[in-house]
Amino acid sequence: MERREKLNQIDIVRGIAILGVIMVHSTSFATVNMKETTLYGVYNFLNIFSKIGTTSFILLSSFVLFYNYYPQPLTLQRFKKFYRNRLMYIVIPYLLFSLLYFLLRWYQNGFAWDISQMWPSFWSKVAKGQAYTHLYFVFISIQLYLLFPVLLYLMKRFKWLAASAVLVGVALQWAFFLYNREYWQVTNRGSWSPTYFGQYFLGAWLGIYFDRIKGWLIIAKENLTKSKVAVWIALWAAWLASGLAYVNIFYNARLHGTRYHNALYDGLWDIYTMLTPLVLIQVAFLIGGKLRTSFWVGRLRHLGIVSFGVYLVHPLVLLFYRQYPLQSGGTLIHHAWYAGGFVLAVLISWIVVTVLSRLTGWSWLLFGSVPAQLKAASAETKGAPGSTGTSPSASA
Repeated sequence: MERREKLNQIDIVRGIAILGVIMVHSTSFATVNMKETTLYGVYNFLNIFSKIGTTSFILLSSFVLFYNYYPQPLTLQRFKKFYRNRLMYIVIPYLLFSLLYFLLRWYQNGFAWDISQMWPSFWSKVAKGQAYTHLYFVFISIQLYLLFPVLLYLMKRFKWLAASAVLVGVALQWAFFLYNREYWQVTNRGSWSPTYFGQYFLGAWLGIYFDRIKGWLIIAKENLTKSKVAVWIALWAAWLASGLAYVNIFYNARLHGTRYHNALYDGLWDIYTMLTPLVLIQVAFLIGGKLRTSFWVGRLRHLGIVSFGVYLVHPLVLLFYRQYPLQSGGTLIHHAWYAGGFVLAVLISWIVVTVLSRLTGWSWLLFGSVPAQLKAASAETKGAPGSTGTSPSASA
């Protein structure tokens, strides 16, 4: 069976998502230290409205997997290859970066370099995705990869499950929220995959039915009808309303100490983060036609291709940058310092990942499939043989 059309636009969505991740991380200190400034509302907005990265990556990962695998026959050989790729391109980078960040933290905290203490502590953190603050995302991804073959089998076996995947995912997600609050009380809830079942199952549904629904999702002249325009307007209105409401409750909580029920935070977060990838896909398809003519669109796609490596590396840049905080200067200088952290985190991690991926043969140990994806994108740009529209939409 032929593979489905390649969707370069997904890389553009990844590029936007990684910018959101870095914006959240680079403004986190400002939301604590800049409360007395007139621009605090801007920092809060950038920090909360940009919380689209983890959930968008989870949805996109699910989308790509189901888009590529759902039409294919289920075979033992295919799943052996799937798990081998996950071991090589996800688990190994996770372990190496966990070790790197663990050692940095251990050094910062001034602990004794005693292997009998370090080894159990390291594996305890690895088993919970806690070696560093951002590695929980990779830990979640590993959990979801383990679940994928089971869910794929069930959705191929029971067509009603595939058709109602979004409802099933949201129901399971909220059951986890409620039972965890009342009974289980799992710590670090955000490090466990059921927290993201709504986004994951939405990605699965989109991947399975994309050929049928893209006319309703993609904004294009050939799709222009009154009913579709109404759907697009409703999507953007709901996205903006939920996003701004989410920003507002954090603003009131942070600045005025206003208390809200956990269900409000979860509800607004769920709506906003499930709608955001749909909006970003629309944006990506709107600008994706300019990949070969627009420098900035091309750079955004390139950033999306290397986004996994950038995700792993950028906290290192911020960690070293924050070793040199401003000791004096006016408010404007402090604003520039926080902006500089964002810019440097993007540029340095982007350059490091790109250079290592292109110039070394071992960079897959750190960045997974990024080097292979860069090579494939380069061949596609040059019109090399094999870069056809029927190749996979992403590494699967």
